[in-house]
Amino acid sequence: MDSQSGRQLATTQPPLLLPYLQTIHLYALKKMRHVWKCNWNRFLIRHHPPLQFPFQNLTDIDLGACPKIKYLFSPLMAKYLCNLKIVRINDCDDMEEVISRRDDEITTSTSASSYQDTTFFPHLDTLKLTCLPCLKSVDDEKNAWSGRNKISSGVTNTIHDHLQRAQVTGSYWSLCQYPRNITIYKCDALSSLIPWYAVGQMKRLLELEIMECKMLKEVFENELVNNNTNNVDEGSGAGTSLTSLPLQNIITTVAVPQLSNLVTVGIYECDLLTHIFTFSTLKTLSHLKQLKVKRCKTIQVIVKEENKTSSSSEEEDVVFPNLETLELDRLPNLKGFFLGMNDFRCPSLVTLMINDCDEWEVFTSGQLETPKLKYIHTSYGKKNLEHGFNFQVHKPFCLNCL
Repeated sequence: MDSQSGRQLATTQPPLLLPYLQTIHLYALKKMRHVWKCNWNRFLIRHHPPLQFPFQNLTDIDLGACPKIKYLFSPLMAKYLCNLKIVRINDCDDMEEVISRRDDEITTSTSASSYQDTTFFPHLDTLKLTCLPCLKSVDDEKNAWSGRNKISSGVTNTIHDHLQRAQVTGSYWSLCQYPRNITIYKCDALSSLIPWYAVGQMKRLLELEIMECKMLKEVFENELVNNNTNNVDEGSGAGTSLTSLPLQNIITTVAVPQLSNLVTVGIYECDLLTHIFTFSTLKTLSHLKQLKVKRCKTIQVIVKEENKTSSSSEEEDVVFPNLETLELDRLPNLKGFFLGMNDFRCPSLVTLMINDCDEWEVFTSGQLETPKLKYIHTSYGKKNLEHGFNFQVHKPFCLNCL
């Protein structure tokens, strides 16, 4: 596509190539380094009239055992892959990111304006990434760091301009924010899954499963929130944090996960995780039915208590209206589900497992209301609710754990 014939597309409009192609399946191509190799800025943007993209009907991409591929495609392709439904990548040893802007040059007003009113991946259902030992991020890490560096400068106008420009140019979108189903398995270089600039746009997500990601520290990245109170606005005087600036609402909107359609979550063998959700996330989990966290060595709480922003946050009840199953299994450092004073109400909960959690102390420091729950599954059998949910597990001498 970047050959002499491809360069001639600058002045001509050829017939649409591969108009019916729906599925690309590439497997065990040992020497292939690129699926698409092209200067996309020239190929897609700088043409009048705009080119018809040859893969606009593509729905499925399946890439496996291609050890020299470092990334799948460019952000500039995203608006043209509007019918994409499935992305599966497995056993690609050199894969560093799924989307990389290393071949893009978004520098002109023409290229920026081309992203206005663009909806990326409106039909994407499945993102499945398995056995990618070098995968550091789903999207280009430069994307994330450029945003953090701008915000850490602490200049209000810079934040406002940068976020506005991000919405226009597509700088702040992530492939993770579009799928309904995300599965991540054995991606050991991945330290966080959902970047801070995408966590507020996760309303499509239904199912999330993460397994054996040894370096994963955060599922939903909240570094922007953590940095707010530490950064100083140099232009407004020392000691002024970003949380006191007028743009606090913009930053909060970007950084707080919106998971209103999330139904199922499974987290297994992610040994560096200390928590799954933050307290501010709980209000959006209205459709959550099943939560399973198993064999995570360092996790201490499922829900992390945040800095109190108001006295009402301490008294606010947390309601999981649809939660039916909660399984906490072989979590040796888990102290409780949530250690704050808020009361929890789970009117639909019928299955609760707390198995081999040696440091378990309390479910929550507040009250827990579970009208349908009859007993708790533990490592020593079923425990009735006579003494409540706050108990220490003393395992018998001989114990078989499934």
